[in-house]
Amino acid sequence: MGGAGVEGGRALGGGGGVRSSRARAPLAGAAAEGAGGQSYTGMVDLSKAACSEHDYTPGNYTMLLDARNRQLGQSALGDRSRLLAALQRYREGGTLTVGVIGGSIAAGQGAHDAPAFPYWLKQILEAELPGGPQRVRLNNGAMPGTSSAYMSTCHNVHVPPDADIVVLDYAINDEEMPMPHMNNGVRRPYERLIRKLLQYPKRPAVVLLHAFRWFQDPVSSTGQFWSSSERQHGEFGLYYGLQQLSVKACCYHLMRQDRDGFSVKRPRADHTGRPQHDMDAALKGKVFFFDVLHPDGHTGHRVMGELVAQLVLDAWAEVSSGSTLSAEDTAAIAAPLPPPMLEANMESASDHCFIGPALQQTVIHRQSFEWLNEGKNPLLPKWGYVATIPGADIKFKVNSKATGTRHQEVTVELGYLRSYENMGRANVSCEGGCTCATWTLDGHHDQRNSQTFLQGFPVSQAEECIIAVKVLETSSTGKHKVKISGVMVSEDPENRPFDNKAAWDWIIAGSSKSAQGVFDLKSVVRRSLLATHQASSAALQQRYQQAALRSGGAGGAAAGDIEAEAA
Repeated sequence: MGGAGVEGGRALGGGGGVRSSRARAPLAGAAAEGAGGQSYTGMVDLSKAACSEHDYTPGNYTMLLDARNRQLGQSALGDRSRLLAALQRYREGGTLTVGVIGGSIAAGQGAHDAPAFPYWLKQILEAELPGGPQRVRLNNGAMPGTSSAYMSTCHNVHVPPDADIVVLDYAINDEEMPMPHMNNGVRRPYERLIRKLLQYPKRPAVVLLHAFRWFQDPVSSTGQFWSSSERQHGEFGLYYGLQQLSVKACCYHLMRQDRDGFSVKRPRADHTGRPQHDMDAALKGKVFFFDVLHPDGHTGHRVMGELVAQLVLDAWAEVSSGSTLSAEDTAAIAAPLPPPMLEANMESASDHCFIGPALQQTVIHRQSFEWLNEGKNPLLPKWGYVATIPGADIKFKVNSKATGTRHQEVTVELGYLRSYENMGRANVSCEGGCTCATWTLDGHHDQRNSQTFLQGFPVSQAEECIIAVKVLETSSTGKHKVKISGVMVSEDPENRPFDNKAAWDWIIAGSSKSAQGVFDLKSVVRRSLLATHQASSAALQQRYQQAALRSGGAGGAAAGDIEAEAA
């Protein structure tokens, strides 16, 4: 039923997208032909932070991508039983909860002055499903600068436990061709992530959304159709019968034809990562990419949102017409998963990531440690266990068994505060079923700032591993403050630590605002996050353009034009 939409429970055919007999109001910030309305003020606006400024009502929606190419973008329909079950629960009055996880694209990079694809998805579903905003919930758990390996460990603090649909966007973030083929440290955690999500309480539909990168490094590979992890990720999709959506399947030929909205002659950003103001009126709404890696909010992000929305609306068209899951389908959803595709790649049965509120679940003993929010900005909470007197102690019980590693020991990472005043020291040791070398945590440093520090240390594998922290009498400051913000058990096959301090802090802030303790990007102040995005985008853009100028290869002329016109 590709290309169908819905109205009042009836399937609507066709070529014009999702339609309604009601008066049509264009979505704010829309880039479709003839779309107008108020300008978008920022789901991920570089200058906005207050979430109250991000709300707007879309009205009814007209697709930017035509029905034929939306259907082409559904590269694999797989087994739709879980998706249909989710919409059947919605038909019966339930809430549709959609979780999105991925890297910088899902987190909103490129969506400079229009929504990122998760928010396009949300607005379309709210506009077209009965019940609207009251019954459609979206949790954007994406974290820029991370791969599926991180999410395989920390999914529990990024995906709502009651998710009906989970969208994965890692085709660009994960390495394209790691070796040995498939059975390696990049693909193994991706499979474990899929397996873990498929076993969430509601048995959600797991959807693989494959982003596409036109501008390549080396520049001579620009426009290459097959570059990305999509092919190998697709093998897991086929094995587990997952729905797959592909940007290149829907849009590659439109890009080659230089269609409005899909043009790839140049990205919208200049070498500084900002729009090219002297020519932006001619580029906005015309080009697919904001920079050389990330789609633009008006076009590329919008198309990605439409692909996911169409998949959901097609399922709703079937369910709303009265279709009901067969007993066979219901049994298939409840059945155990098949063995892993990659040999001995079983997923861990327990959570391994305890950051922010999730940390509270692991505490089995504490004396003089208090769960405190030390954030001065109510929009940026900084929760953790804090002690200020010698002898204070706290114990965390975690499962340190990790199926993904080839080593007898795993890396456990402890997040704690470092600052320039009042900080103390603590001994960190292992008790119970696991062992590790005792080490001393020192919360003092000379830099005039306060920041989270992540310390990784080897721990033996055990079903029940107790990590003990005890504040010492001695310190370099004469004070004794110790603050613990999280514990993470690495599932990396080489036992590499996560070591992303900024992401750790964002997770604490975002998950602390959720009743479920789940990180949602929209719930945090994104000023520093977006500044990081902008800096990395600018560096990438500049590197690509310099390489293009040197090579004179594919993309060289466009990059040269951009460099010259932006100067």
